[in-house]
Amino acid sequence: MTARPEPAPDQGLPAPMVSVVVPTRGRPALLAETLRTITAQDYEGELEVVVVHDREAADPALGLLSLPGREVVPIVNTRTGGLCGARNTGLLASRGVFVASCDDDDLWHPDKVRLQVERLQTDPDLLAVGAGIRLLMGERGEVEWPARERVVTHERLLGNRVKELHSSTLMMRRSSFDEVGLYDEDLPHGYGEDYDWLLRASRVGEVGAVQEILADIRKDVPSWFRDRSLNTATALEYLLDKHPDFCERRRGHARILGQIAYARAAGGQRARGAVMAGRALRRYPATPHAWLALAIAGPGVEPQRMLAAARRLGRGLS
Repeated sequence: MTARPEPAPDQGLPAPMVSVVVPTRGRPALLAETLRTITAQDYEGELEVVVVHDREAADPALGLLSLPGREVVPIVNTRTGGLCGARNTGLLASRGVFVASCDDDDLWHPDKVRLQVERLQTDPDLLAVGAGIRLLMGERGEVEWPARERVVTHERLLGNRVKELHSSTLMMRRSSFDEVGLYDEDLPHGYGEDYDWLLRASRVGEVGAVQEILADIRKDVPSWFRDRSLNTATALEYLLDKHPDFCERRRGHARILGQIAYARAAGGQRARGAVMAGRALRRYPATPHAWLALAIAGPGVEPQRMLAAARRLGRGLS
């Protein structure tokens, strides 16, 4: 297969407005640090930063973080409570030609917006683009994760979550939402909302990545999904039903089944997790989460320690 040629940037293209949607809830200090990295972008065009407060009052003081051409606009989620409704609220309230998403605890490198806009402008087939990331692991150090591929296929997404398409790296054409739709507000607990959107997008168009590392992803602060394993399991089961083409990819299907098995076992449903792990292993015997699920299905094993130990053996389990 011949490698796809890299388009050359067109220096004559204008710098359109980019809207950045940042959902938040209860993390003002982390949010302020995140916003400072967004307003510090070296992009010559205008940025509109829409902060969407989910199930809390908007903080008008965030407007003080605005800079020339970098307006910070705090609003309240007016749709379904949770991450999907918050992202949709921000999207519908924004005005940019391109829309980027960022979580309220992650950090952008100064050239992120500029390089992603250049990529989208020079590659009109792309609906969305991610970027390489650096994982901030606290005492465990840092892990650099450059994007492996310039174009990420639907088949690759079925087989792997693709970390470089993290919610804090994504930039999308506004027009892509006309083809793909909004974030799915029926998705249980909003878990995997970006993954669901990317699976839909990769069916109707192309998804890509800037290979350079352009965002720092905090893994050293609490996640809303930590210690909520059964919520994760419910959401993954919903995604499996919604995207039946997982069943056509033996390894990808086993991966999701294994993650459900692990989440069920970690949430105390050990027998149910073990049964699901068996299903995963019958589909693909080298499914790591399925083996983890079996390991913690017995008494006396702490799930998070087992998962952390497994992650130290490789780049990840996604």
